[in-house]
Amino acid sequence: MPPTGSPSNVFTGTPPRVSVVMPVYNAERLLGECLAAVNASTFRAYEIVVVDDGSTDRSREIAAAHGARVVPSGGRLGPGRARNRGVEHARGDIVFFIDSDVVVRPDTLARLVGAFDRDAGVSGLMAVQSPTMRFRNLCSVYKNLWMHYTYVRRAGEDVPLFYTTAAAIRRDAFVASGGFDANYVDPNIEDTDYGQKLARQGRRVQVLPDLEVEHVKGYDLAGLLRVDFLRSMSLARLKLRKSADGLGSNDTSVPTGYILSVPLAGVAALLLLLGMALGNRTLLLANFLALATILVLNVPFLRLIREHGGVRAWSLSCGLLIIELLAAGAGSAVGVATYLGGKKY
Repeated sequence: MPPTGSPSNVFTGTPPRVSVVMPVYNAERLLGECLAAVNASTFRAYEIVVVDDGSTDRSREIAAAHGARVVPSGGRLGPGRARNRGVEHARGDIVFFIDSDVVVRPDTLARLVGAFDRDAGVSGLMAVQSPTMRFRNLCSVYKNLWMHYTYVRRAGEDVPLFYTTAAAIRRDAFVASGGFDANYVDPNIEDTDYGQKLARQGRRVQVLPDLEVEHVKGYDLAGLLRVDFLRSMSLARLKLRKSADGLGSNDTSVPTGYILSVPLAGVAALLLLLGMALGNRTLLLANFLALATILVLNVPFLRLIREHGGVRAWSLSCGLLIIELLAAGAGSAVGVATYLGGKKY
């Protein structure tokens, strides 16, 4: 018998409507909470498929105790290939990918199914990260609101995105698409790459802005800058690898204003260093104007910070934005250099 609270059809022959697929690696800290949230769903025709990607903690035992079907990866595959493996074992006609640190709401599955039923032409749907979070330090507020903002702003559009923190797709569309690129070993931008792949195939993916999940993720400054450095490095390689699709097009979740701000932050830093070294007021004024332009380009995001974090978080985030842009610029430069050196992923 399945444990109390698990979906009643997990061990029967009844096909589930939704397969919740979750790649897991050493996730015991939050896995139980995340699976319990799925099992509290008002929509009951679902199964949970946990792909254990070589965990050395209690992840497998926790997943099984919450009624999940545990699929061993057979070695460290990385989240993209682990998701592919999960779909191989999924029985639902809708596959809902979530990460092992994501807490869904009781009506999440019901609302996803309803959205798919209302629009037969849509292949994929994405939830968004809630702007309400349990970590309240500046870097966590900044990064979590950034993830909320970058997806919510695309609501109502068909997007070349697939944010696998919480994203669903029709199973037949996933299989026909060929799945995630198996060359990604580390968790990074495999979902960005896959979203662009779906768009190239003419498949429609949309953001559901009122479908919020909690991504239980905290950041300190070093962690924030590391994530942005690595992501920018990988995005640069992806753009060069897919250069036939157009180097000038923006087919990521990153706003164009932010992308323009990355080189501008580098210019501002150079102007500041030269102005101070030479005692040149004109260069220092140019630095001020460059910084002001960056803030203007990112007003919508900074306004969201003020709304949810207050004036203090807003003022500190103006400085954090500049530091983050410099990290992103460094990552992009390393990405280009390593790509030219032969590293394609």
